[in-house]
Amino acid sequence: MSLSLEKIALLRAVGELAFVTARTDGMLTQLEKKVFREAVQEELGSEGWAALDRFDHLDGTNLKLSPEQAYNRALFAIRQNRKALTPDLIERFIALLEKVAGVSGISEDEIQMIERFQADVEKICREG
Repeated sequence: MSLSLEKIALLRAVGELAFVTARTDGMLTQLEKKVFREAVQEELGSEGWAALDRFDHLDGTNLKLSPEQAYNRALFAIRQNRKALTPDLIERFIALLEKVAGVSGISEDEIQMIERFQADVEKICREG
């Protein structure tokens, strides 16, 4: 089964957000990368390649995105591609972000970002 361009964009957006979440403390560890890969497999299965691709691309570049910039970019992509957004996909995105954030102990900033993300994407889904 092939993925729609809209769903690929959603998966890439969550990959970017997961990357910034994992790098909140300033560096990306091998454990965080491993947990991200496992979480993608558990939550997104074979469709997760787009999230993995975005995460790996950001890991291989010097692109410096602040958490707020990455959040806004991800929300923009999600809003643009909301036709493919479902409540089930939102749940899987949240679970993935929580797993990545929990690697080195989830910070208050990470909790707030995940809660904000959940509220924003649920609103986008309802508007959709």
